[in-house]
Amino acid sequence: MTSLSPTGLQALSRRIELEVERGHVGAAQVAIGFGGTVVHHEAFGAAALDDRFIIFSATKALSAMALLPHLADGAIDLTAPVARYVPEFGHHGKNEVSVLQLLTMQGGFPQAPIGPQRWGTSAGRREQFAEWSLDWRPGSRTEYHPISAHWVIAELIETLSGRSYVDVIHERVVAPAGVAPILGPAALGVRGPRVVRSVGTYPDDADSLAATYGRAELVPTPSVTPEALLSMNDPRSQAAAIPAGGGMATAAEMAMVYQHFLHNFGGALPDDWLADAVGTIRNNAINVSDKVPANRTIAGYVSGSDGFHLHRWMPDTPRAFGHAGAGGQLCWADPASGISFSFLHDTLHQDPRVEFRRAADLHGLVLDALQH
Repeated sequence: MTSLSPTGLQALSRRIELEVERGHVGAAQVAIGFGGTVVHHEAFGAAALDDRFIIFSATKALSAMALLPHLADGAIDLTAPVARYVPEFGHHGKNEVSVLQLLTMQGGFPQAPIGPQRWGTSAGRREQFAEWSLDWRPGSRTEYHPISAHWVIAELIETLSGRSYVDVIHERVVAPAGVAPILGPAALGVRGPRVVRSVGTYPDDADSLAATYGRAELVPTPSVTPEALLSMNDPRSQAAAIPAGGGMATAAEMAMVYQHFLHNFGGALPDDWLADAVGTIRNNAINVSDKVPANRTIAGYVSGSDGFHLHRWMPDTPRAFGHAGAGGQLCWADPASGISFSFLHDTLHQDPRVEFRRAADLHGLVLDALQH
């Protein structure tokens, strides 16, 4: 039976306290889930236990998971073109983009633009999709799509369910875990998130960057500007329910959502979703953003056993799956041990070594705390 070592938890807490003392984060939370509940939840710095944080791209896994029932019942086919379901998407060569390529960052439109004038309605989104063109042929490479792909996923959810993607994500992914809304106006009404702040500068020490990431070619290329991330402090952005990065939650809430992924509370997800969505890596082509195999499945990243788990923001346990968020927001679950883990905070440090080293340490300390 899995349990958590008190000494191990103390070491985990001390490492987070160091981040506060060094000014790397101003407020933070950590949570660990096991057996269908949260077994450890702690706040640090200026944070209270019920504070919510912007989870940025950790939102992506929640949005993608809401599509799973339609894959399970055959309403949508992974090999089919996205344009079969959203015809407006098929213009300018995008008719070649398959649903699987969309879900695994192989779609070819990583920086396709969409703004508040269009993203608030289905008609507006479809008009914008029709204008997008491809940067490269679908399936020919893997590149992180910071925002564009998940607006299309949201539109697929609405098309197939006949309902708001925000409501569907809540009912299929969030509510079964006993968690308050994470996305959109309802989430903002629960409790507005802590303000995100930016500190530090990008280092000019190429050798230190290379040493941190293993070698120079593994230093990731930023795909989102600090300004874009800080725009999420605007309540209008928080209310917009951006499916790729607009979620708001506590660490305990995210740990519970990932417990739902492991236990499928109330049968809200397909019975065999874990094997289908996580058991098979759907894309391990080299990701141009971080120069390592993508190890993407339809629900996010899988740690894998190739030694690049840290580059995927995952722990060193092969079947762990999840999706991190900008600044080092960490969210994952491990089917082997049954635990889920979340670390959330309020600070974007412009030196990527800070969040990479912190994530490596926290992941290691969580695994060290496990007793079998």
